[in-house]
Amino acid sequence: MKKIYLLLILLFFITGCGVNTSDINEIEIINSQNGEKYVVNKDSQTTKNIINAINQKEKITSEDISSLVSFELLLHKKNEVDAYMISFDVDNKSVYISKDDNYYKVKDNIIESLLLDDYFSYIYVDKSINKLYLYKNGNKIIPNIQYEWSFKKINNSLGSKSGILSHKNEKLQFNNDDIIDIKFDVMPDSQITYIYLEGDLIYTCKNISDIINIVKNDGEYYIESHYKWYKKSNLDYYGSQTINFMAVIDKPADLNVLTKENYPGNIMVLNVENLNDDETVNIRTNIIQDEIKLFSYNDKMTTIIPLDLSLNSGSYQINAIFNEGKKNQYLCTTNIRIDEKKFKTQYLMVSEELNNSNNDDKSIQEFVEVVKAVRTNSFSEKLWSGQFIMPVEGRLTTDFAEIRYVNNVYSSRHSGIDIAAPTGTEIRCPNNGKVVLAINGLLSSGNTVVIDHGLGLFTSYYHLDSILVKEGEVVKTGDIIGTVGSTGFSTGPHLHYSVSIYNTYVNPYQPLSGIFD
Repeated sequence: MKKIYLLLILLFFITGCGVNTSDINEIEIINSQNGEKYVVNKDSQTTKNIINAINQKEKITSEDISSLVSFELLLHKKNEVDAYMISFDVDNKSVYISKDDNYYKVKDNIIESLLLDDYFSYIYVDKSINKLYLYKNGNKIIPNIQYEWSFKKINNSLGSKSGILSHKNEKLQFNNDDIIDIKFDVMPDSQITYIYLEGDLIYTCKNISDIINIVKNDGEYYIESHYKWYKKSNLDYYGSQTINFMAVIDKPADLNVLTKENYPGNIMVLNVENLNDDETVNIRTNIIQDEIKLFSYNDKMTTIIPLDLSLNSGSYQINAIFNEGKKNQYLCTTNIRIDEKKFKTQYLMVSEELNNSNNDDKSIQEFVEVVKAVRTNSFSEKLWSGQFIMPVEGRLTTDFAEIRYVNNVYSSRHSGIDIAAPTGTEIRCPNNGKVVLAINGLLSSGNTVVIDHGLGLFTSYYHLDSILVKEGEVVKTGDIIGTVGSTGFSTGPHLHYSVSIYNTYVNPYQPLSGIFD
């Protein structure tokens, strides 16, 4: 009896402390490769397998097990947690236990049950799954990789598992010069990549490497790329892998002309896209001599350029100079064609008294000092919304840009449209804005209203009978701003309605279909 007792003591020191199932509340299994965690209860077969492995082991000193697939085992007891590592060598059908820098080999009679335990089935995924590698500019990057994989176990039964190969939550930065490459040890049978912006699918392509070319605007995009390897008769494994990550894409700033019909008298809309907060841009063109002001709108820089009526048809160049005067200065050039447009000629006969009193140098000077003066500065935000409406219904008597002769003497190009209507007809505000001029008795334009719609866009109303708004008043689409009259240089009741970018008159019909929204 004494010999048996001494033998048990010797066995205790050889194998390490024994573990009883009754002492265990639960066991936490942590995959050291990808961090996946599982909790198994004390009565499960897996718990029995683990305890048997811990109790039936032999100490080793020479074998290197650092390259094996390992799991951390946390044995939760009543008042403490006991930690072990378990490592698997599938090829040699061996299992190892380690604790406190001591290493043990599990005895043969328990190895098969561990190698076939589903909680450790990742050992077959690691052994058989096809490898893929993502590179940016030649440097390997590790995104999230999820998998669904089928494999053959040591007893030739078929198993399958889904989970994660790697788990990275950081955002990946990309710019236009980055070279994205993905490599495989075995080429997939199919692959497809989806690109999402704010939850909406915006593009589908084959490769992750296509995303930089496909995406046109800066932003944060969710990338999801699927790869499949089909079941084949000569292989014991198959399945799929999915790469997913947030991509912060920084494209170089770009200049775009949004308007399609560009001819004298029209509005041309330009957008500068992808301009970073620390970047600057200056626009220069031979289309216009004035300084071009850019406004922020919908995460873009926008400007509306008036194409003067005197502009000749032909090809023009627009240059966007980014970061001018700095080391990272670069240039974006766009060529635009201004098409030719024919305008009507109007011959207007008026009394010499009217012509001399309301169409002379004094009236012109007054108009410059009063009306043009309020159209030199504009709100730096867009006040209007959507399409404009016509301010009054009536008969068109003079169209925009008609070449006008008064008493057979050239006078000017007509700056707007004249709409004849009975005196007192209500005039409606064509869109949201703010009244910047409401004045009676001007020699040329008579009772006059000017509304600023923001971003340099103004509408003006001449010859009114009555003015029903005040300077500084905020007006909305459809508000009554006055009534039709025949004040100033006028031969009968009508509304002279004009649209201008600052003081350059433009086609008043164009805003009826919207400008850039």
